[in-house]
Amino acid sequence: MASYVLRVISLTLGIFFIFIGTLKLTPSVNKELHKEMRKMYIKNAKVFPLVKWTKWKPNSHLYRKVIGGSEVLCGAILSFIPGPLKEAANVLMILLSCLDIYSHYALDEGLDKMSLSVVFFLLLTCRLIIRLQMKARELEEAAQKAEVPDQAPPTCQGHTHNVHPAAGAGFSVPDKKNQ
Repeated sequence: MASYVLRVISLTLGIFFIFIGTLKLTPSVNKELHKEMRKMYIKNAKVFPLVKWTKWKPNSHLYRKVIGGSEVLCGAILSFIPGPLKEAANVLMILLSCLDIYSHYALDEGLDKMSLSVVFFLLLTCRLIIRLQMKARELEEAAQKAEVPDQAPPTCQGHTHNVHPAAGAGFSVPDKKNQ
């Protein structure tokens, strides 16, 4: 059940981030939304969190393209590529969601503007928690299997006679040398 839920969440989030990232990269999907994204990233570049520490402000167009490209790439990984890359993409998307929430907060845009970022932050966090729980369960099951060795039938090793002591005097073990 958890595996199915994880696949559905991964696919849904991946497709959403591919769509949103594409909106940031190109006007071919929707010209009006692309124009809004461009305006939004001009404001976001001004409140970039590292400006206070490094005195470096990113170029708004490059900033938008890096974020959009990261969303498309991570969305594709979440949707279509199996393995540990999914967790890396998930963590990167959580960080990008935090950056978006911070930008809305720093611009004092209110909860209505940041609500979508908060929802996707929570969904990405839930996806990561479900995956970590599944991984912990898999490791626990593997550890339990390693603790209980397969019960092999008892053998008569080290004896020089043909009669197995547990079988009694009337049972004789065939000699392998004579076969």
